[in-house]
Amino acid sequence: MKQNEIPTMPNIELNNDQLKLKKNYLKRPVKQININEHADFTTLIDAFGNSSFEARNLGRAAELYHKQIQTDTAIIWSLSGSLFSAGLRQITIDAVRNNLVDVLVCTGALFEQDMLEALGHKHYICDTKLNDGELQELYIDRVYDHLLDEIALRQVDLTFKKIAESIQPKLYSSREFMNLSGKWLSNANNVQDSVMQAAFEKDIPIFIPAINDCSIGIGLAMQDNQKQNMSIDSIKDLKEIAFLKSKCGDSGIVVIGGGVPKNYSQDAVVMAEMLGYNVEKHKFGIQISTADVRDGGLSGSTLREAISWGKNDKKMEDVMIWGEASVFFPLLIGYIFHKMKNKSRNGLHLNDVFNSK
Repeated sequence: MKQNEIPTMPNIELNNDQLKLKKNYLKRPVKQININEHADFTTLIDAFGNSSFEARNLGRAAELYHKQIQTDTAIIWSLSGSLFSAGLRQITIDAVRNNLVDVLVCTGALFEQDMLEALGHKHYICDTKLNDGELQELYIDRVYDHLLDEIALRQVDLTFKKIAESIQPKLYSSREFMNLSGKWLSNANNVQDSVMQAAFEKDIPIFIPAINDCSIGIGLAMQDNQKQNMSIDSIKDLKEIAFLKSKCGDSGIVVIGGGVPKNYSQDAVVMAEMLGYNVEKHKFGIQISTADVRDGGLSGSTLREAISWGKNDKKMEDVMIWGEASVFFPLLIGYIFHKMKNKSRNGLHLNDVFNSK
């Protein structure tokens, strides 16, 4: 089989001083957290459950997740924020490969970060008080306390463009396109492992409801300028996640952050009902967030609030962890990883439900 070729990096003009300065900025990579490298800390998290404040919430959430993952309940992750660039990408890959999650509903930015590292690039640690005007001149992008090479990101745009050019020109859901992206990467030369590839190999659907708002959208717009007529059908996407929810039976959601992915994963229940499907409401939920509930914003809304909308079951078991994801998410998933290490959970392979539709 012919291997897919990664597009080359675009060329930019920088003088020697700028090149030296840029190299100095991009020298200390963010290290992805690998839960295989750390000793089993499950007893500590168990102890948290009998303490107080957010430690108790983390302990309760870990216990709830562990109980549910030993059943046939579909585990849906709703992810937003710069999680993969901050070091949580490898955790997600490991969770996918070990059947700890069945569906991903995410922001598109996560998969431009995933693709960037799949192409062999890194995110880099920095101080938060840099001169952003100088960074712009050096083609360096800043995400609070870490950096990425803008030219590498443009290679990401070009890679998604190339994937779009390689498939039949028609309308796709975001799930279909992300599945094809994972398949493309599995046949590509010189790429690192990725969430996309792992999800493709494990038949895990990836939904990106706001797919235009990232490098994927840019890449697709670039190919559309060439009249390829391949595009994303957002209504098809809605119909697919509603159909999936009607087929997966009991389900629970693990929400990191908020925004569109959070609403989409919960609203799938109402979507399914309105489209005439018999559907079960979400039975359990875990949310990690720093958002304030008092401003009316979706990110700060509690899982209990969604019961009134008919998205979550009246008897839903839920835990809210009021904290920052880069701390609490690795602890939560590390706990589940070690608890399930000697047990075999069969993934639900939920992409398969669309093959029989």
